[in-house]
Amino acid sequence: MKKMIAVLALALAACAGTPRNVDSRKDPLPGHWVGVIDRDGWQRSLSIMIDSREGTYAGSWMSVESQPGVMINGVRRTSDAVHIELAALVLDGRIAGRTLAGTVVNKDGGGVGSFTLTRLDPMAADPVSTP
Repeated sequence: MKKMIAVLALALAACAGTPRNVDSRKDPLPGHWVGVIDRDGWQRSLSIMIDSREGTYAGSWMSVESQPGVMINGVRRTSDAVHIELAALVLDGRIAGRTLAGTVVNKDGGGVGSFTLTRLDPMAADPVSTP
């Protein structure tokens, strides 16, 4: 539980200074996602950052317990369906509001599991007016 709180605190701090462009507000995928991956009987905290530039997605992921940030090999989105390829894993899920959830498998097809992520930064940040 302490690790999850630390992950969320770190994620919120990272989002505080993250610039948002107009295009990412329209697209529900770019942003900072945190949650858990449950595979082969074990759960791990997972953090994924996804960015979109000129219609192409890129990003990095981190498993707090075992690995520093690693680049994502590929990301595709079709409507609410999302496909994320990591070095050894493939995540296929669906976006529903601020939640991205689905299945995870090894690239060789074995080790089926699930993941659930929650978007930390707002999809459409309203500008704050100052007096």
